[in-house]
Amino acid sequence: MAVMDFREGGYVFSRHKVRREFSYDQDNWDGAGDAVSGDSRFAADPDGSEGISVRLTRLTHYLGAVASVGLMVGLMVWGWQLVSRDVSGVPVIKAIAGDARTTPEDPGGKLTSYTGYSVNGVTEGAEPARTDTVAIAPAAVGLTDEDVAMGTLGAEARDPANTPDAPLSFDGEEITPMSDSEARALAEEQAAAEANRLAVASDSVEDSSVIDAPVIEGSVNEALTDENGVPAQTDAINAALAQAQAAANLGAIVASPRPAPRPRITRLASAGTMATDAAPAAPARRPAEPTAKPAVDTGSGPLVQLGAFDSNAIANGEWNRLSGKFGSLFSDKGQVIQKYDSNGRTFWRLRVAGFSSISDARQFCSAVKSGGTDCIALSR
Repeated sequence: MAVMDFREGGYVFSRHKVRREFSYDQDNWDGAGDAVSGDSRFAADPDGSEGISVRLTRLTHYLGAVASVGLMVGLMVWGWQLVSRDVSGVPVIKAIAGDARTTPEDPGGKLTSYTGYSVNGVTEGAEPARTDTVAIAPAAVGLTDEDVAMGTLGAEARDPANTPDAPLSFDGEEITPMSDSEARALAEEQAAAEANRLAVASDSVEDSSVIDAPVIEGSVNEALTDENGVPAQTDAINAALAQAQAAANLGAIVASPRPAPRPRITRLASAGTMATDAAPAAPARRPAEPTAKPAVDTGSGPLVQLGAFDSNAIANGEWNRLSGKFGSLFSDKGQVIQKYDSNGRTFWRLRVAGFSSISDARQFCSAVKSGGTDCIALSR
């Protein structure tokens, strides 16, 4: 058997050709016992028993392997159940035997309104009782003579209350604007007339006689007491009454003539005409007769409703207010007031007529709404 010793760099006997002695040669071991399995020198445990730590370690390894295998098997089973779950696995609630709702024999409490009607007996589920008496409902109320087509009853065309397009005057004549000199002369004339009127009034007051004298107080016959119940002094009271009568006689109430009214000036004259007092006054021009406006056709065409009021007078007042507010918008329109009965109440509808088409009525209603008044366009 050749033995190689790498520490020497080659075979054992390659150097110096020296034979070395080994310890196993002393026991005369020739290698024949290599196959002997019962040799105690080569056993893992010479004493024949393992330690407790080695056993615990081996047991722990076994338990970990079993737990890992069990966990893998459990995960596989759980995943399979999730995939293969059927609808039959959904739980079903079993119905309760018997009636779901029952009426108590003595419910107690207090009856509410609208009980005992036939419509309420349908939900009770009981057999309806036989009806002894059957009455037929009254017939429906038919139409009366006042139920006519819209726009026929009470349709009346009226002119607007005022026309702001034309200037206002007392006699229908136009007012001519004045210059500064004319206004100054007119103010001086009015001041002189006012001074003359006051002078005449003062003269008439001085010449007038007393028409109402104060009543003379009589003597006090009853016993007077003060607030404490003590009899008052009669002499002091009589003196106070006499002093009051003397003070009342100082100012007497007299009758004075009623002052003449201020003359109404309908037309202003020029400065040259006012300066000449002796010149005869020019005859007043006769006011021109107002031209008659064409009547507005209210029988056909669309209307615009401004509201419904409790009386005809209120509707007229609202028409006057709106026509004065919007001015020229109502100049060529007619007023229509219609009486209407609903649910036992009577209303007066205020409407505007005089539109050629529904689009014209809607434009008019839009203009009125922009001014803060509600309205609605109606087509016949």
